[in-house]
Amino acid sequence: MAEERLREDSSVPELLEVKVPSATKDGEVIKFEIKTMTTLSDYPSCELSTTRTFEDVEWLHNTLAVREDPGGSIVPPMPSRPASTAAEAEALMRQEFGGEMRNMLADHIPKYCRSVEMFLNLLSKHARYRRSEPLKQFLNNKPLPPRVLAKLSVFKRATNVVKDKGLQTKKDPDDYFHSQRTFLAESHQCMKDVNVVFHHQLVAQRQFAMSLGAFASDITKVGTSSATTSESHAKLLSRFGQVMDKRQQTETSLASSNENTFAFTFCVYEKYLESAKDMLSRRLRLLADSESAAAAAVKAKPANKAKADQAREVAVQKFEEISKLARTELALFHQLRVCSLQDSLVS
Repeated sequence: MAEERLREDSSVPELLEVKVPSATKDGEVIKFEIKTMTTLSDYPSCELSTTRTFEDVEWLHNTLAVREDPGGSIVPPMPSRPASTAAEAEALMRQEFGGEMRNMLADHIPKYCRSVEMFLNLLSKHARYRRSEPLKQFLNNKPLPPRVLAKLSVFKRATNVVKDKGLQTKKDPDDYFHSQRTFLAESHQCMKDVNVVFHHQLVAQRQFAMSLGAFASDITKVGTSSATTSESHAKLLSRFGQVMDKRQQTETSLASSNENTFAFTFCVYEKYLESAKDMLSRRLRLLADSESAAAAAVKAKPANKAKADQAREVAVQKFEEISKLARTELALFHQLRVCSLQDSLVS
């Protein structure tokens, strides 16, 4: 009863917050525990709990990005697919942090949980997607529809590629969107470069920490195993080994902190910037369609004039709608991007 009053109280701010506190491995499937707190009346309860696999996450993103036309919406990027076996996890660590690295699948679980949590919270903060039916189905503890991934047809993908290539140098009649195209293209390239540089720094930092640990261990062994080492020298070597071991712990902690803040945010927003660029590409295609429809209406013969005018009006309306939504989406996207980068600096 109190729960219902809380949800009906108009003074209570609209809340939809998702947590992914843990995940378990069932064979080669990773199951994520998902907990939701909400005051939205769209949901059956203030607190929801369910278990979903990564395939379910993939279904949710695919439904929003492909099955339902996103139009002027910027779809939050889907997290990277997790390694489902210890061998895959070790191969991933060797790729990310060098050939000498070893790590078990369990060490990756918190990282996967955070990635899924970030994706779901980006959706929960989105004005359109927070009330979408697929997200409600996903967060409720109910079976999902058949998880058949929709894909753009080969013809449509090829058409979009050809259109985008031809529109790359097209000057947008709206200066705001033209500047946004330039900004997003440059920002995306910068973020990719930053990701590469920061990745190399993390590799060096972790390898340096490993070297310090090995050095500390060898120094300690020399002090305790050598028969010719005096007691004072043994104490000095032991103390030096302890100092190196503490430095190794500091470097390891710093590397983990950098990976969980800067590296994580850079990786998410490299994909998010790509999604924003895709949205502007969709708008640019509709601009080209409206211009083509206008040109066709001018050249149309009297018998086809009414049909051509109607096609032009539909094309112009679609373009105006996506442009209006795109302005709002870009403003919110930049605000969220700046806040996330600021959070990574102080976390």
